[in-house]
Amino acid sequence: MRFFVLKLLPHLLLSLVPVTGAEPSVLLEETFDKPLSADWHWGLGTWTAKDGVLRAFESGERRHGPVKQRHFAFTEADVSFEFRLEGKASFASFPIDGTRERGHILNFVLGRDVFRIIAHPKKGEHVDLLREPITLAGRDWHSVHIVLKGETVTVEFNDRTWTANHPVVAEPKANIGFGGECGGPEGEKAGALEFRKLKVVATP
Repeated sequence: MRFFVLKLLPHLLLSLVPVTGAEPSVLLEETFDKPLSADWHWGLGTWTAKDGVLRAFESGERRHGPVKQRHFAFTEADVSFEFRLEGKASFASFPIDGTRERGHILNFVLGRDVFRIIAHPKKGEHVDLLREPITLAGRDWHSVHIVLKGETVTVEFNDRTWTANHPVVAEPKANIGFGGECGGPEGEKAGALEFRKLKVVATP
């Protein structure tokens, strides 16, 4: 009997070990330690990926802040990244688009003095789901965490948490990207945007 109990003891001890949940499935991770892949298929301005940082500034004849778009199809996701603003740069953005026919779906504007979540119910239309005044520290790196689940979007940013709801949040998405306003047509002398640690995981 004693031998049987001793033989069974390891199995009993294993049964007492707590079972942790599986790690979320990583859908996309960009290290920005080498030139961008062909999945980053469209953009305005000058963009370079080096040493873990994606850097952008305005350039070219078109008077528009830098923007870069990446193919990435999903519906729900947990997104995180970091950004910082240099010089006269006033805001960074994280646009989410549908197909070419659908156009913009959502855009997150991360500014020095305002945070916005913009929805596009139809092509050519937009509405602020949220618009809040904020104060953003100068050249610091800022962490952003966005969760898109059903018709709800939750954002953790600048030591605050915001939640908004709209049917567009539940739409299938085809592209994500980065952009913003970096100071004007003087290019890198005016200002620049930097991004790093882009990671997208499946929502639980």
